[in-house]
Parts: sequence; C-alpha cells; structure tokens
Amino acid sequence: MENFIHYNPTKILFGKDVVDDICQEISPYGKKALIIIGKGSVKQNGVYARVVSLMNICGLEHYTYEGIQSNPTFQDADAAVKLAKEKQVDMIIALGGGSVIDTAKAVAAGFYVEHSVWDFYLRKAPTPTKALPIISILTLAATGSEMNNASVLQDSENGIKTAILNDLLYPKVSFLDPALTVSVPLNYTAYGVVDLIAHALEQFFGKGNAPLTDHYTADIIKLAISYGRKVMQQPQDYDTRAQIMWLATNALNGTLRAGKSPGDWGVHNIEHTLSVLYDIPHGAGLSIVYPAWLKIQLPKTKDKLAFLAKNVFEFTSIDDEVLGLDFIAALEAFFKEINSPLSLTEVGINVQEKQSILNNLAQNKVSGMVYALTAKDHQDIVDEMF
Repeated sequence: MENFIHYNPTKILFGKDVVDDICQEISPYGKKALIIIGKGSVKQNGVYARVVSLMNICGLEHYTYEGIQSNPTFQDADAAVKLAKEKQVDMIIALGGGSVIDTAKAVAAGFYVEHSVWDFYLRKAPTPTKALPIISILTLAATGSEMNNASVLQDSENGIKTAILNDLLYPKVSFLDPALTVSVPLNYTAYGVVDLIAHALEQFFGKGNAPLTDHYTADIIKLAISYGRKVMQQPQDYDTRAQIMWLATNALNGTLRAGKSPGDWGVHNIEHTLSVLYDIPHGAGLSIVYPAWLKIQLPKTKDKLAFLAKNVFEFTSIDDEVLGLDFIAALEAFFKEINSPLSLTEVGINVQEKQSILNNLAQNKVSGMVYALTAKDHQDIVDEMF
C-alpha cells in the first residue's frame, strides 16, 4: 500500500434548490464576484437569472464573463483575469460544468500575478501561492472539478492541452443540485458518464495494493453503468441524475487515490491530443481512446482487468486474459449502448489524420505515469482507434 495524504477542504451542498443558500455560503468571502459561464445554456434554462437574482437580493455585486467553450482555452482565462482585476472582485463563481470550473480556477490564480495564466501550465512560472476564493455551481456531472484541485486548459493554436494541480484551487463551496443537469442533452450526459468511468479507471491503474480503494473503484464503475443506462431511458428522472452527479464527484475527489499512486493518466493524455486538434467533447474522445489503450496494454494489465471483470460485470472465467478481453468488450458495448463513439471515424476524423495525431502525441511526449508509451504504442493505439 502506497503512502498517501487524503485532503479535501471543499464544502458540498447537495440536493434540490441548494443554490438558494448561496448568499449565506459565499458572503464570508466578500461582496464582489466575477461569474464565469459557458456559451449561454445557463441563460437559456434560467439558472443564470436565478443565481443573479439571489445575489441581487443579498446585495452581492457581480460581473459576468461569458463564452467558455467545452475545451477551455487559456486565452479566455486571461481575458477573464483582466475583467476580474478591473472590477477588483473578491471571488470567482463558476456556473457551469468542468470547463467553466477549470477556467475559474485559472482566473482565481491569475488574479494575483502579472503574467499569463498559461505560464503556470507550461511551468514557466512558479506554482501559484495565492488565489481568489472559488465557488462552483455545477450544471454538468462529469469531471469532478467541483471537488478537486485540478484545472485543465489548452492552447489550440500550438496543440497543447495540460493541467495544473494546486491546493489553492479547491473550491471553497460547491453547489450540486441534480435538477440543474436535467436539461443537459443526452449526448453530453453520456459523455459525462464516460468521463467519470475514465477517471475511476485512470486511478485504478496506479501502483499500490489497496483492496478497499479497488473495490470502491469497481463499485463506482458498476453504478455508473447502471445509472448511465437508466438516464438514457429516463433523462428527466431526478434520482438518476443525482446518483450520476455524486458518482462523478467521488470519481475524482481524491478518494480513489487512497493507498495508490496518483494513477496512470495515459488515456487522458492521449485524448487531450484529440480534443486540442479536433475540438471533440472530452468524454467522446475518452470512449474512443480507452478501449484502444486497454487492448494494447492487456498483456500488462490482465490481472487488473480480471478483477474489474469479476466485480463490475460479474464474469466468472478463471482465465485472466479471457476476463480481460471480456471486460474490454463489455465496456465497449456499454459505450455503444449510450451512443458514445468507439472510433475516430464516428466523430468525423478520417484515417488521413493519423499522422497528425501521431505528430501531436510525439510533440507532447504523451505517456502514462505507470505504463510508459513508446512510439510503437502510439502507433498501435491510433490504429485501434480507427
């Protein structure tokens, strides 16, 4: 069992109408806020108006930066930092999904420096030593950013997508109302389920003998599959949305690292190439990459896959390789069932793009933290994805 520190300071308010408590929860952090939102869905469904109205009632001054895309860019973060400085806000409120929250984290750290936030991500600047308080109001269950210290941004022009981790980036308070996710389109709901499963798997492939953590991981994946199927049939069901929301939060709030190294993350690193080159939804990319990676890594991971096959799908073979193949096939079948893509051609990327993908993987030296990836591994995985 690996040594570990388990720390998570984020306060979670979970359930129907918890956002109504926003004034009493955020007033200790000041009187002026920058609200960061995406491309308008929170305005269309009325959530933005509700939050702004509540803030007006309790006398909290607020400004809004709008337009964060699903694969967030450092340019938007820098522009939002400029606005935050002009208005001298006391806190950053992220109203949206993981992309909005990741941007809010960058803005919170960028407020106290003069350089671009991107310098943090490229390791050109020292790690942040100060950040504004971050408040999140979650509208899409997927990334777990509402209860962790990570932020992912990209530079689309130069083909780079990367992350920073810093304890200053834990949100102070996160509001999780499953009802706010009911309006999320089914395809993005499916991508969120894929994302939470991928987070669980990435940490499962970390080093360390931690049976409790492994069983917890298997249960999260099993429940995600069960409720993922259910939400496709009953997208308006509050309880199903609630289960998925809490599963997604727990998949990446630090719990699944207990007793293990932080994980492998090779699949996420590969997917970052797809989203930075082709701007495909992150979860859609993960459902393409993960089965391909698992097939290539089967000789090294068959004992681990056998555990998942038994505890997620209740397969009973005594042959680890058979169990491993059965797990991969069952995972692919689930992704297909919820209409998440399994190949690059399904998302409009043709085979002529293969070399561009390989070039970007090489440029960014894409690998895993446990399972190193060679140039041949890149080639084999990309071949599997078509």
